[in-house]
Amino acid sequence: MAHCTLQTARHLAARGHQPLVIAPAGATATTGSASTGDPCPVVRVPSLPLPGYPQVRVALPGRRLATALTGHRAGLVHLAGPFVLGVRGMALATRLGLPAVAVYRTDLAGYARTYLGTGENTAWRRMRAVHSAADLTLAPSSAALRGLLEELRPDRLEVSDRTTLRWTGEWARRARVPAVMVSHETADEVLRTWGVPPAAAGRAADRLNTLSAHAYARIVCTTEWAEREFVRTGVRNVVRAPLGVDLERFRPGLRSTALRTRHLRGQDVLLLLGSRLPVEKRPGRALDAPAALRHTGVRAALVVAGDGPLRAELERRARAERLPAEFLGHVRDRDRLARLQASADLCLAPGPAETFGLPGPLRHPLARRQQAVNAVVHALPGRYDTVHLHASDRAWTEDRSLWSVDRLHPGERGHRRLAADFHRLLAERGPALGARPAHEPGQPPPTRVAGALWPATRGTGWLARRSTDLLPQLLGLAAAEAGHQVRGTSGQLDARAGRALAEALDGLPPAPCLRGFVPRARMEG
Repeated sequence: MAHCTLQTARHLAARGHQPLVIAPAGATATTGSASTGDPCPVVRVPSLPLPGYPQVRVALPGRRLATALTGHRAGLVHLAGPFVLGVRGMALATRLGLPAVAVYRTDLAGYARTYLGTGENTAWRRMRAVHSAADLTLAPSSAALRGLLEELRPDRLEVSDRTTLRWTGEWARRARVPAVMVSHETADEVLRTWGVPPAAAGRAADRLNTLSAHAYARIVCTTEWAEREFVRTGVRNVVRAPLGVDLERFRPGLRSTALRTRHLRGQDVLLLLGSRLPVEKRPGRALDAPAALRHTGVRAALVVAGDGPLRAELERRARAERLPAEFLGHVRDRDRLARLQASADLCLAPGPAETFGLPGPLRHPLARRQQAVNAVVHALPGRYDTVHLHASDRAWTEDRSLWSVDRLHPGERGHRRLAADFHRLLAERGPALGARPAHEPGQPPPTRVAGALWPATRGTGWLARRSTDLLPQLLGLAAAEAGHQVRGTSGQLDARAGRALAEALDGLPPAPCLRGFVPRARMEG
């Protein structure tokens, strides 16, 4: 609700309007005063915590609301949450003769049932009264939305709800309106988290996806994982469009040693959970991480950036188990969150539907190996005082010309970029010799024809080689993992990986044997 209100205010302000937001004050916020931040002034009114979910504040009606509304000389009242504050806002709009728009986006009756255990019928009566008095109600109910679509007659339709709004595809097809459905996750995975058996979940998902693909002109999937669910049923109107990331704000260059030290509190590894803390997000799994790592000898600290109804329970568990966990609550400053993410060694996403879609028998062993590789790579500079190049900056993710045709290995421009970056690091330390390598290749880049022929020539050989080395190894890892999961002995694999990592680190020769050795590199452009 808050995000939608913010975007609405930005939209209005960008078009020359003068919106005013009236919102509940937080537990420590000042009431009555208007803040003049971007994108519009905000007036905070007194509020109380919602029983059972104290992070949600319920605004109280009062004279400040009438004063703010009349002082702003409003021409329209937009009720983003028409329940308590909205009832008073609707009454004021009626008295002042102002048109009012009420938005139904939150199941407040469901909140009452879940967190209060009572009051569901009262909540419905109150909401019905407010929406009936409004000039227009914007709601995700079929009847209200159908009427709204008929009135607005949109020329394009985009739907992200794959269940309750799936009928809009049929409406768009009959109205000859191009429509797309956006899929972020897999339906069978969601159904399985609800307790549906895997076979039944797969059949239901296939049926649902086939109907959706028939109803919409395009199915837009944000990941290859989500796309596979449609492709397996023969759907042809599916398009993959990866989600974007704000790379100006969230980037590895914000990594801060001081911030890490402050949150590590004497530990060695920094974990970050950035999430709301309700039941469905399974935040307790994040606390399992430092507990499990502690048993393998890894001293990890957890920072939780987020709030929700499970926060108090999680804090009690952290204290009882003496886990190094720090709860920051809701982090409003996006720049602060970006610095936290850049400074953490690992960001956790413990939801039940796995983000990357890898099956557990592959995900777990690959995660162990990646952890071991990262540990060794980071140990080398600390032990031998060597240079350490982090190649995960923005250029590698945005500039596809740095990669070869297979998109797995750097091309010539990519190798030159690595060489130039290494030269810069060595020059800062003193031993680099020669001019800095040029970024641009000395030879013309491969033509499109050459790029297209590569998969059929050299690419075929590469695939054949991986089928005899990489693929058998992956299958062996998956088989071993699955066997241990069946026997309930997966912890043995974790312990074995931890011992192997410790032996590898202990096997490194001590730094004094390299004392006096000055690496020198000569790089030609």
